Amino acid sequence: MAKLCVALDLPPDDAMDLVKKVRHFPLIMKVGPSLLIEGGKDVVREILSMGLEVFLDLKLHDIPNTVARAVESAERLGVQYLTLHTLGGREMVRRAAESRESVKLIGVTLLTSHDEEYISFLGSKGGTISQMVIKLAGIAEEFGLDGVVCSSKEVRLIKARFSLLTVVPGIRLEASREDQVRVSTPGEARREGADIIVMGREIIRSPDPAKMVEKVINEIAYSQ
Repeated sequence: MAKLCVALDLPPDDAMDLVKKVRHFPLIMKVGPSLLIEGGKDVVREILSMGLEVFLDLKLHDIPNTVARAVESAERLGVQYLTLHTLGGREMVRRAAESRESVKLIGVTLLTSHDEEYISFLGSKGGTISQMVIKLAGIAEEFGLDGVVCSSKEVRLIKARFSLLTVVPGIRLEASREDQVRVSTPGEARREGADIIVMGREIIRSPDPAKMVEKVINEIAYSQ
């Protein structure tokens, strides 16, 4: 069954309060740059001490040596997942994979806030969002990453071609867009074959986060 990953887009104290409320569920907790910068490594260590997995969502994109050293630092911290941008290029992706021991490296293809206009912005000569995602997923598999971040609309295309985990953000119970374009519900993402479903706002804004998590897990479990 697909795993639920909760995006902790909160200040440290609020994030840890939320984690304590939902710690009894089999979850992955996503720590992004804002939480890591404000709360430091202690936030990550505290989540890990509760027996939960940590998805360190830093979307690394730098020169190969710098990214390789960041991967080594993530290994020492003990997180289970770490993201980097596949747009960083083949050498950066290769060096990151070579530096990995146990952490699962997840390559970001295109963000769910991007649409077809972004392809033009990149200067790509034609092609669609899906074609670009497949190209970047190919780089991820060729150079040894464990998975990719994509929208639910690309999951089947990726699964048909590659042996990669698919991590799907942009998840809403009602599929409302807000600042994301390529969105879906938990059930839709599960039916498409997503391995990890990332959800934040509706959980962290809920007056009863535990009840909301249970609702989402049930939707994932019973979606066929």
